[in-house]
Amino acid sequence: MVRCLWLILIGLVLAGLFGNLAAQDTSDRITALTDDHGYFPCSDCHEDQETIHQPRILMEEHSEPLEWEDADGVVHYVSFGEYLPISSLLHLDDSTDFEAENLGRIGKRIQIDQYMEENGLAPTDSVWTLVHGGGNLWCLDCHNADDRDHLVKLNGELLTFNQSHLLCGGCHGPILRDWQLGIHGKATGYWDLPMDEDSTSVHWLCVECHMPHAPAFPSYQPLAGPVPRVGGHTTAADEHDSHQETDH
Repeated sequence: MVRCLWLILIGLVLAGLFGNLAAQDTSDRITALTDDHGYFPCSDCHEDQETIHQPRILMEEHSEPLEWEDADGVVHYVSFGEYLPISSLLHLDDSTDFEAENLGRIGKRIQIDQYMEENGLAPTDSVWTLVHGGGNLWCLDCHNADDRDHLVKLNGELLTFNQSHLLCGGCHGPILRDWQLGIHGKATGYWDLPMDEDSTSVHWLCVECHMPHAPAFPSYQPLAGPVPRVGGHTTAADEHDSHQETDH
């Protein structure tokens, strides 16, 4: 009986979540790109540029992170790729390391050997390149070549930058479903909208948290743990610090 009640409750919750999917809005990425980042629409720069389909080293304004300051004075950095040593991009046929294999694949696709020779570079030099997708993706796999102000799905369907979650979901389907249910990512407002008719459920897009061109979160050095206490009493180090504060 209890199990049946739990199943019914779970069913009602899921029904409410799925029923509200149509009412959910996404964050306005286009406005953020225009007002905050200052580099949209893309056609401002790309409209008259020749389209080069060959994957290559990132050039010009896409070779360094874009810096911008928000209304609160916080400085943000938007990266178009990663700055990697050429040695990490040289193809290693005998590599058994997954990350090294991916980087080698990227180097092969962007013809890093030829780029080194043409520009007089050494393996110790570094270059900016796109790493999203482990060497299987290039800019024009996601950005439409004929209309740079739109993204493009694998089936050719055009998407606005406010629909970028649908582009990400083309490869990350399970995560997209979790995002729609509010399990993954960030959403504001009530999950059950009828609780507050004036509230709107807004889901942050994937790129509000993940860098679109390098989405994996970097590793961080953990901070020191809390001060250890033995038997409910402070340690000798705590007493020493306490005496110092008293003396001052």
